[in-house]
Amino acid sequence: MRPSARARDPRRSTPDPTARHRPARATPTAARRLLAGAAALVMTCLGVPLATTAAAEPVPITDPVVDLVDATATAETRSLFAYLRDVRGQGLLFGHQHTTDVGETFASRDGVSSDVLAATGDHPAVFGFDTLVIEGNIPPGVYGGPREENALLLAQGIREAHDLGGISTLSMHMENVVTGGDFYDTSGDTLRAVLPGGTHNAELRAYLDLVALAADNARDADGNRIPIVFRPWHENTGSWFWWGAAFATPGEFKELFRFTVEYLRDVKGVDNLLYSWSPNGTFGGDAETYLRTYPGDDFVDVLGYDYYDDSGASPDRLATVVADLGMIADLADERGKVSTFTETGPTGGMKPDGENLNTSWFTDLLAAIEADPRASRSAWLLTWANFGGSNAPWTPTEGEMLPDFQAFHADPYTYFADEVEGAFDAVTEPVAAAPVAHLASPSDGSRVASGPTTLRATISGVDVEHASVTVGGAVGEVELTPPAAGELWWTGEWAIPADELGNSTRALTLRVVTAEGEVTVPSAVVLGPEPVFPPGVMDDFEGYGDDTALRAEYVQHNASTVTLERAAAGGSVGSGDNAMRLAYDFANQSYTGVGRQVGADWSGNWDFSLWVDPDASGNKLVLQLVAGGVSYEAYPSLAGDAPYVATIPFADWRPAPWDTGNADRRITQEDLEDVSQFNVYVNATDGGASSGAIVVDDLKAVLGTPPPPVFRDTPRTMAEYEAIEWLAEEGLAEAVRWGDSGGRFYPTRAVKAGELAALLRAYDPEGDVAVPAAPRAGTTKLAVAEAFWRLYGSPATDVTTVYGDVPAASAEAVAWAVETGVVPEPSSTSFGAGHTVKRSALTAMLFRFDALPSPLQPVVIADFEAGDQGWAVPSWSDGTATASGGILTVEAGTDGAWLSGPGGIDLTGRTELRLDVAGTSGFDTKVALQLGPDWTWCETGQAGWVQEPGEVVVDLTTLTDQCQALVGTVQGVNVFLNGGTHRLDAISVH
Repeated sequence: MRPSARARDPRRSTPDPTARHRPARATPTAARRLLAGAAALVMTCLGVPLATTAAAEPVPITDPVVDLVDATATAETRSLFAYLRDVRGQGLLFGHQHTTDVGETFASRDGVSSDVLAATGDHPAVFGFDTLVIEGNIPPGVYGGPREENALLLAQGIREAHDLGGISTLSMHMENVVTGGDFYDTSGDTLRAVLPGGTHNAELRAYLDLVALAADNARDADGNRIPIVFRPWHENTGSWFWWGAAFATPGEFKELFRFTVEYLRDVKGVDNLLYSWSPNGTFGGDAETYLRTYPGDDFVDVLGYDYYDDSGASPDRLATVVADLGMIADLADERGKVSTFTETGPTGGMKPDGENLNTSWFTDLLAAIEADPRASRSAWLLTWANFGGSNAPWTPTEGEMLPDFQAFHADPYTYFADEVEGAFDAVTEPVAAAPVAHLASPSDGSRVASGPTTLRATISGVDVEHASVTVGGAVGEVELTPPAAGELWWTGEWAIPADELGNSTRALTLRVVTAEGEVTVPSAVVLGPEPVFPPGVMDDFEGYGDDTALRAEYVQHNASTVTLERAAAGGSVGSGDNAMRLAYDFANQSYTGVGRQVGADWSGNWDFSLWVDPDASGNKLVLQLVAGGVSYEAYPSLAGDAPYVATIPFADWRPAPWDTGNADRRITQEDLEDVSQFNVYVNATDGGASSGAIVVDDLKAVLGTPPPPVFRDTPRTMAEYEAIEWLAEEGLAEAVRWGDSGGRFYPTRAVKAGELAALLRAYDPEGDVAVPAAPRAGTTKLAVAEAFWRLYGSPATDVTTVYGDVPAASAEAVAWAVETGVVPEPSSTSFGAGHTVKRSALTAMLFRFDALPSPLQPVVIADFEAGDQGWAVPSWSDGTATASGGILTVEAGTDGAWLSGPGGIDLTGRTELRLDVAGTSGFDTKVALQLGPDWTWCETGQAGWVQEPGEVVVDLTTLTDQCQALVGTVQGVNVFLNGGTHRLDAISVH
């Protein structure tokens, strides 16, 4: 525990959430006075007593000399850095993402309202923003609006945060500019595409132009640019974003970050940014692992760390956090940086009462951080946004977690906005820019598949007399020419001989000659295309010329050492000349491993095989295969030390233990058509060795032996086999006694009278399973169509085809059955109504029926009988909405207005949103939905001009396929109305 900190146990009692132990500002500005009044009103309404506070003291600046990435940074930016550097160890600033933009305690954004304010009477000290505002995906951005205007709205939001006493940080979730998908779309090799010289570098520049526009226009009342901590490319050590670890070498990521800094600073002239780097933990307190993708001291001001807690602040997890934060704080001290906890929270956010793992999560985490002399030197801690709707909040607004959050706020070690004093007005001295040189492309450790290739080097801070790149010593030297106007790079053409492209490493040395001497910067690249493997082979390790080539293909998870094991050097290999050796140490971690992208079709194979040389450690070897988007695992043994071949049927693989949503799923041949990743991990176990090394080779999917069919007389080649297998797995075959003691199904046997009703009763005991009496010959196709139609709720259907053998009374049922594909249509004129149905055919029909979406009844989502029910014209749109007498009247501005309603609804299977219009001056509407966990904005097509009262139908099927996949989670509904007056009676979905 820090010597200056008083001993305390946050669990001994619940502190008074309003008893502030440090004084607040003595002379607030007019904006702060207004805020104080608003806070008082909010807290009074919540029944929270208010505290009396006095003036806060500025954090004393220990050193006026400030060495920043941007040597020309504004005085206010230098001051902010000095403040953040020196607040470390004095207190922990609390941050909250989009705290005044979205929330649970306010319906629309006003620039002041905040869930944190409602809970504590104070704003967070750090206001988190994201570039998704520029895309219009988060307020104050406007979906569909010009991005330049949204960038200015982002700037205005930062100004509002500044006026409220906060410090602003800006993260970046850039869309996938190669595929057109969002930041979660990891296809398209996007990171490499946006690098210098890449096919989509221009799109990255255009995006950064908007960041520069926002930064330049974020100005205070005196016109000074407001300092912003800019945090691009976060959580890069994970692989859930397209810039993640699986999609580039560490060197390629470093160059992405470096280009971002150099473009904003040197090309766009932005001078009010501090640059933050924040990989995703954990790192086990190991600095080498943490720094694996570090862009360098010349490009980073703030060292960050994102880590979410799925343990409820267990002692082991807190120890991990403290070790990592302490390690990062030490690095910050050594390098003259600021250390922070850039994102955290209990995994999944605040849960309903009774479901939270630890109701004192905030104070337990705080106590652990404060008690450690190193970890306590973290400038801030930030939690994610409270998006509202069906999303769990990351700061509590009510319930069992609220008292602890209020105690966290009241703790003397936490700083909220009231305690931020002197952050922007300290007098500091800048340090002149240091000489910087690096090879931007090809990046260190990257692969050059063919030649010639352009060499690009950034050289700054020196007067260059001569610049060149020496290639592999014997190959020679490539001269570099100075950058063109407005460009960053010295360039030269490297003509690579064809015989050099053999999948081995070549050293590159950037040489910069100045009047003062010579600067050299070493790097290395792998020459030649990626190894090509036979179908089903994940890797045989024969195509790598050296360790660097191997590491270019594999991502290292946590601390480990990966090398080629060579038979020629006496190494243990499965076959051929090479294998992969994975050495590990559990001194500071509980698991480690490697992985790579696969992108293969392994369908038609039933087993997976690999050669393993175990280390007799007793630890747990984990093979992880991502197939069909699901992570499956298998666990060969490390008990002995004799090499062996492990063959694991795909039927024996199981979803990863943490994927509880897919716990009952099994790998299918369809899954194996899409194999995207393969990982090899070693997990520490109780009693296992603390360190060791294993060797693996010949990782491949093999034909193997298919599992026996579920019934002896239903071979897997049968067209209906998948349906019959499903029937058996669901227990339905057993329920109707289809299958005898000899293991036979009798698929061609006719369905007897009563068997259809029995099968449907087993399938849906609550459903309408009335079936007409069947003739002795068996159940007919017409009877099946009618039974399924009734079970589905007897939906109305426009009958377009008339069959001569179908009675008029059954026409609608048959039309529905044919249109949905439940019952196949034999010809255009004859349905085959009297044909007897066989077991295999009925099973296939039920299988197709089961795949249909559940029949949905229309749902009224707003009838305005109890007021506006959360529907309003938001602050970023022009108009008003008032409810009276069950009617919502919208007065839309000249350019139209968006009417926004709450989320929390599921539109799965819905095809229409309908407006019951009581009166209108005329409009052509469309709907913009905010969908999924990231509030992705999705628009429908136009509904067409409406001038008269009546029902207006908006077609939800006009949403893109990407948006259709997210309609299960609707965060908000926005309806556009043209300028004028519109009276709505109800809004419903169908």
